[in-house]
Amino acid sequence: MGKFSALVKFAAVAGPAVVKVVQKYGPTLTELRKSNPEVFDAVQNQVRKMAEARKAGKSPEVLHRRIAALRDQVAYLRQSADDEGERQRAEDWRVKLDKIEASLPLLSAMSSKAAARERAHIDARIDELSSEILSAYIDEQEEDARQLES
Repeated sequence: MGKFSALVKFAAVAGPAVVKVVQKYGPTLTELRKSNPEVFDAVQNQVRKMAEARKAGKSPEVLHRRIAALRDQVAYLRQSADDEGERQRAEDWRVKLDKIEASLPLLSAMSSKAAARERAHIDARIDELSSEILSAYIDEQEEDARQLES
């Protein structure tokens, strides 16, 4: 199996939001695979982490794993930010992830029906953030790779 097809398979498991990002960035990722395989591998590794966490279900532990995968990307974005706007955007994502993670212990205090509804809501919120963060992560990886080539 080729590297790009493996990435697509990981994205499919990671969820529809991640699939859309991979489709949107298909040409960019294809070029990165050729010109900067290590950058492509970094993106693929992040999508793989997202897929592994997603396929494990929606338990609070799994939701923690999904958040952890996004935290890795946010940490990279914060570290490689080129200006205050990028730093602030990464910080905003970190705060959102903190808030989601802080809500997870409350699930055990809810009725099973309410907890299931809340887990679905949290899952959807993580999907939304996954799309935003992964898009920024790919953009930043590509930008950093271009700067290294210069």
